[in-house]
Amino acid sequence: MPREHAVGLEDLDGATSAHVWSVGHDMARALRRSRMRCEGINVLLCDGEVAFQSVFHFHLHVIPRYAGDGWTFKAESPERKRSLLDSDAQAIKDAITGRTDW
Repeated sequence: MPREHAVGLEDLDGATSAHVWSVGHDMARALRRSRMRCEGINVLLCDGEVAFQSVFHFHLHVIPRYAGDGWTFKAESPERKRSLLDSDAQAIKDAITGRTDW
């Protein structure tokens, strides 16, 4: 969690973003090597209310996982038509190409 207030990922500058992900990586490595003996790890970012963000200060979850721990991600992604996927991809490319502050 960065010290300076940021609501979501877009609010972070590049250096802070890189640092947060680096710390998340270090935490995951420490969990794997610890006595906790976790069987897996989820790294989770909830950015926006519809993405299940409930604390509106940017933070990265590094969650140790165990078989039968009760955590579930119920993802039933609707299948999208190729034309819609292509349109989405083009919209993202346009946003990246048009951005001047990267």
